[in-house]
Amino acid sequence: MTDHKYTNNKKRTGIGTLNENSLHADIIHSIAQDGDQLEAELNGFFIDILRKDKAIEVQTRNLGKLSRKVLSLAKTIPVEIVYPIPQTKLITKINIDGKITSQRKSPKRGKITDIFDELVRATNIFTHPSITLTVLMIDADEIWRDDGQGSWRRKGWSIYERKLIRIINHINFTAPEDLLKLLPKSLPTPFTNQQLAKSLGIRVRSAGKITYTFRKMNLLEITGKEGNSYLFEIL
Repeated sequence: MTDHKYTNNKKRTGIGTLNENSLHADIIHSIAQDGDQLEAELNGFFIDILRKDKAIEVQTRNLGKLSRKVLSLAKTIPVEIVYPIPQTKLITKINIDGKITSQRKSPKRGKITDIFDELVRATNIFTHPSITLTVLMIDADEIWRDDGQGSWRRKGWSIYERKLIRIINHINFTAPEDLLKLLPKSLPTPFTNQQLAKSLGIRVRSAGKITYTFRKMNLLEITGKEGNSYLFEIL
């Protein structure tokens, strides 16, 4: 184990100064191209990346909070939203002085369908014709700090920082209909949330977020019931 100290780099020059975390800054640096303007101002908003043909906003959590900003920007310029999902996650624990005390790989693996945890509260964003979505499947390092202020689930450890290890894959969605490709081909027609959950290997509650999102996007409709379960069919 390397003897290393983590310091708060949220005040680094340029990127990451606008109340965002290190993961946000790391992703911006990873996807930025020559000629891009970083943290540029347009129409009264600061934009993560301003490219000749579009504005790019990186959001690492709470996608719904982007609603007012991106819907306003989309009136004058195409907007690409970039959202990362940790496929694998390293948990690095540090003491109050910033020294690493342990590292382990989290048993939880992220899936592309995790994006619906965010889209369920942001359906009005992605239905705009000038807004596209790119999901990054990543490896991430989540740093926990032993400060006694974290949740009881982490026994008082706080999530101090998130860092990008590497980008595994880019998945681009240019229209809401593209999201339908995430549904298993083996899914019957019509189908229930229980059947969707079993096909994807997820919880029924998570399947419910998917069907709700598709209904709000006018991609899915309820066609009846099977026992106490609704039946859904693609429009």
